[in-house]
Amino acid sequence: MPRMIAITALLAATLAPAGADIFIPVTSYEPGETSLVVTPSPGDSGLAVSLVAGGTGGAPSATDGTHVLRIDISGEADRKVEFRLDWTGGTTYDLDGYEELLADVYIQTPGAIPGLIGIFSTNWNPPDAWQPASGIPTNTGAWTTVSFDVSTRTQTGLSFISAFVLENLAATSGVAFIDNLRLRAVGGTPPVPTGVAGVGFADRNELFWRPVDVGGLDGYHVYRSTSAVGPFTRITTTPHPDASFSDPGATDRPLLFYQVSAVAGGQESAPSTFAFAYYNGLSDDELLDLVQERTFAYFWDYGHPHSGMAREGKDLGHPTSTVTTGGTGMGLMTIVVGAERGFVTRAAAADRILRIVRFLDGADPDDPNLPSGVQRYRGVWSHWMNGQTGATIAFAGAEDNGGDLVETAFLVQGLLTVRQYFDDPADPVESEIRTRATAMWEGVEWDWYRRFAGSNILYWHWSPDFFWALNHQVRGYMEAQIVYLLAVASPTHPMPAVSYDAGWAGLSSYTNGASYYGWTLDVGPPFGGPLFFTHYSNLGFDPRYKRDSYTNYFENAQAATRINRAYCIDNPGDYEGYSPLLWGLTASVNPFGYSAHSPTNDNGTITPTAAVSAIAYTPDESLRAIRFLHDTYGMDVFGDLGFYDALNPGEDWFAPGYLAIDQGTIATMIENHRSGLLWRLFMANPEIAPMMTAIGMYYEVDHDQDGDIDTADLAVTVDCLAGPDVTTVPPTCTQTQFDDSDLDNDGDVDLADVAIFQRLFTGS
Repeated sequence: MPRMIAITALLAATLAPAGADIFIPVTSYEPGETSLVVTPSPGDSGLAVSLVAGGTGGAPSATDGTHVLRIDISGEADRKVEFRLDWTGGTTYDLDGYEELLADVYIQTPGAIPGLIGIFSTNWNPPDAWQPASGIPTNTGAWTTVSFDVSTRTQTGLSFISAFVLENLAATSGVAFIDNLRLRAVGGTPPVPTGVAGVGFADRNELFWRPVDVGGLDGYHVYRSTSAVGPFTRITTTPHPDASFSDPGATDRPLLFYQVSAVAGGQESAPSTFAFAYYNGLSDDELLDLVQERTFAYFWDYGHPHSGMAREGKDLGHPTSTVTTGGTGMGLMTIVVGAERGFVTRAAAADRILRIVRFLDGADPDDPNLPSGVQRYRGVWSHWMNGQTGATIAFAGAEDNGGDLVETAFLVQGLLTVRQYFDDPADPVESEIRTRATAMWEGVEWDWYRRFAGSNILYWHWSPDFFWALNHQVRGYMEAQIVYLLAVASPTHPMPAVSYDAGWAGLSSYTNGASYYGWTLDVGPPFGGPLFFTHYSNLGFDPRYKRDSYTNYFENAQAATRINRAYCIDNPGDYEGYSPLLWGLTASVNPFGYSAHSPTNDNGTITPTAAVSAIAYTPDESLRAIRFLHDTYGMDVFGDLGFYDALNPGEDWFAPGYLAIDQGTIATMIENHRSGLLWRLFMANPEIAPMMTAIGMYYEVDHDQDGDIDTADLAVTVDCLAGPDVTTVPPTCTQTQFDDSDLDNDGDVDLADVAIFQRLFTGS
């Protein structure tokens, strides 16, 4: 199929007689509204505004969503305060066609009772920049809806409100709350659904669109055609309640076109821009095989011809002689996938991996009696090196000409994986791989990179020329958890176990606890950050069914992924193409350079590895994204070496090449989803289980936290066994034990959880 072309809908629905009023939200003061900035007036030094959770900490329950805007007033002698609202990233609101702007106001303390509420905004003029409200609250302790008449205003595309004003206050200090700014139109039709996208499967077509946020919504109608220009026939008999639809009647046609309309108050919107769904004939397994094999080719076919290491990138401006340490660690694991899936023979895979291992171990791949030229810095490899000579290549400026501890950790993760996979004691190639991998792992001086004697904090870089000049600590939630896991696990140069808490998790910003789009993040930055945070350390380290004192990292990664997807669906920046099928923000190239894309750093660039590599956390959502990318954009995003690095539909831009670290998580995380192979291999290393016990990370069903899963733990799980869909905790089980025994997180403890327990069982 050619690339997706957005075509504006040509047909408009005929207006029916006036129906119920239509309400369009402006803001509900939710944390997910990242485009909104609320600031007190510079002249109101005693005014503070904050988004707080409704129903907690003395705040009233929200009238819409989960949060409210808190207004704290202290010592305002003129008894007047005002705050400004700004929307960024292309988010706007219209006044034209609406009768009134409504706001819910809650007065908590008598001093905040206003004599006047109004809006002054320069972009509301004409007819006037000032608009007083009616329905002013006169009492405390209850929500009151105030109304601003906008019926004579025709402005559209507005991005700010200069001042929301409360004046003639009863006192100089007080507390109030505001929620749910919304526009009301009398009757009329609801907005047209946007972000409609489709994907084809063997037995159905699936459609998704951005939910229409309007009061009185009845649902949606779906229309289908065999042609992009119609005619479209309605296939829903009554309004469909959800912003997704499965069409089982689509199996006899490879390509169908769809439109969606919204229905509110009995009135139907115009149809959406059409979307198409195309089934490519590949089963799910065949599609995943294809993606894995093409991605494997990046490391196999495009690996450096001398060292075998992963080149930094292809067709993105990197010299072909530059190879990357961390990407090579991912490449080692990808080659294991290739051997297991039969893309190459096990013997061929072993030969290639031995070439890589020899080179990194300082030996020439063809003649191990000669040096390769690779330098190590207290056992740590540089980020980049020359794939022919082994010479270090500075990465982050001239001072980065030494060891890179994070890249080394990604490499060691791969080394420990291949050490477990190539386990034939009678095969000299596999034996040499194991011997060298062990020596290389044990040669890393993790404790040297603490910089200061006795410190619990590791540093990213060290150079024999510039020492600690880059001064970059490895701490705070991001992609490098594996550094501390390996450092504590090291049998030769270990960091103390306390460094995991004091170093890695030692910043106050490590924990989060906030909810975004309905999912709570225990740890990590607001909105979860770029998705590579959840991939790099978990290619080998299996985060499932276990937790430390902060979180279950699988569940936290799953939440971060769902937040990332929900943000793309919400699309506060109004970027072209974002939908429930086209999502995923992480680090990659973009039309403007390179950036670590995330919900708080978005420029319209989607990076395929984000959604594809998340398949271990969100299998259904990721598989749909894989099909959509492959079937809708075709050769623009999928080449001989797998998915290209990124795309930006709004800029009509597609990355021309690949990056090793973005390719490196694709075949590996797909394999972890399909078979758990790499997770099993890495976790089987004997150094890992003691490390987990040392840092206080336990399997959730290790109820006695003694470092194993044995019959004592089984007894507790059996005591919690209640059966499918039974959420009541049995009297023989505590709530914590019940929650920990619910390994599949479906709210009950049943035989499915026992089956998972059996796979984890180690014995005493």
